Amino acid sequence: MVACGDTFLSGDDEFDDYHLNVIITPPNAGEVVTVSVTTLRKRSEKLVRVLPGEHPFITHESVVAYIYSRIRKVADIESAIETENATACAPVTPQLLAKIRRGFLESEFTPNGVKQLYKTIVKE
Repeated sequence: MVACGDTFLSGDDEFDDYHLNVIITPPNAGEVVTVSVTTLRKRSEKLVRVLPGEHPFITHESVVAYIYSRIRKVADIESAIETENATACAPVTPQLLAKIRRGFLESEFTPNGVKQLYKTIVKE
């Protein structure tokens, strides 16, 4: 069962392009909200940076790409991990989770529908 703070890798085998996905809500009616951590690029949203050492997968400066925030079904995540279409990773620390959550609400790129579901699940 997935939990808030859990992470998983998903991406494209052909291009060896994997992104760390972070579950930022507890499951609610079989759904969770996830965000994607990506490599820092010139045009990246730089609101929340993730540095090497903040998570075992992060080996160079990265950012949370709130534009890719999604509502996902818990069953789909679990199925992807079971079928090896995604790989479970170490959970984020409470400190990193808090930093990601603050940025989630501040970002102008977070999709409105995803932000609304987050607000109904997480009472801050």
